[in-house]
Amino acid sequence: MSQATAGQILAQTASSDTERFKKIAAIIQHVRPDVLLLCEFDHPGQGGDDGALDNFCCHYLGVAQPVESGSTTTPIAYPYRYLPPTNTGLLSDVDFNRDGKCTLPEDGYGFGEHHGHYGFVILSRYPLDESQMRSWQHFLWRDMPGNQMPSAYYSAEAKDVFRLSSKNHIALPIIVEDRTIHLLCCHPTPPVFDGEEKRNLRRNHDELRLLVDIIDNADYLYDDKGVQAGLASTESFIVMGDLNADSIDGDGSKSAIKQLLHHPRINHTVSSGKKTPKSVGSRFVRLWQTRIGRASEWTHLSGLRLDYVLPSADLSVTNSGVFWPDRKDPMRSLVVDDKGRERPQAGSDHRLVWIDIRL
Repeated sequence: MSQATAGQILAQTASSDTERFKKIAAIIQHVRPDVLLLCEFDHPGQGGDDGALDNFCCHYLGVAQPVESGSTTTPIAYPYRYLPPTNTGLLSDVDFNRDGKCTLPEDGYGFGEHHGHYGFVILSRYPLDESQMRSWQHFLWRDMPGNQMPSAYYSAEAKDVFRLSSKNHIALPIIVEDRTIHLLCCHPTPPVFDGEEKRNLRRNHDELRLLVDIIDNADYLYDDKGVQAGLASTESFIVMGDLNADSIDGDGSKSAIKQLLHHPRINHTVSSGKKTPKSVGSRFVRLWQTRIGRASEWTHLSGLRLDYVLPSADLSVTNSGVFWPDRKDPMRSLVVDDKGRERPQAGSDHRLVWIDIRL
């Protein structure tokens, strides 16, 4: 739900007749998550809603959507919403790519055509404690010890201001009765679309490492309020995001995502064990290159596991899945176009990942 011009998503959600958005809404209504992260949802870059998310909740999630069987889904409401500020499309005063001018998207702190492009939003049926929300949006890449920043590519001036998070890294507390769980959300840059310097691949690696270091409460960290700390060892959390990394296939570095998946504080039954989210519909996708990983765990049309919901080890997981229906499933129409093809234009090139937690 991103467009190259600011305000386009606001305009498109003003009515309830966009077929792609109907399918996205129907999937959400069918799965019915209590807490939901939507990546690539345009909103004001400084945070908050310009009306697009409210429109989507009202005109799409709040309306019963048709499915192929002739039935309809049931509307769903999310009274609690958070739209964080983002680095995407935030133009810097430094010529990052050294082409002699400061222009978007290349000279933004995160790749985007306008500030707020490709942002992410959180929807919840439980209260969100925004007063205790923490973020690492402004953390400088150079300040991570042992970082992989391509030193020969960026000027000294660029290194002094370049932020690590391509969008934002946030820890947002959610209150479920008497329990607090921190939603650790981010959307690292894809490890492609760069040159020999591999700046995007390196940034993706270090954005994932930042997740790990927040979990580890690394002593070098500082958040956007200047507090030098990550998560406490006693805090429950759930990592959520399109991490743009597969531990087996794809172009990205495998070490950082493996470090996260096998972290001692991550629930291993979900990250790499018997309850990794799976689907049956992914086996029908047509790939243009060979993959080694299990098709049942793919979350993307390219045959990769890129999207994750990873609870901390102290949380009890009862079930998990990837919404990718089988060919005979009446919900199949929600992920294909009118000719039965799985294309990004039909809804999304990603699939919704979910887990059930018992508190």
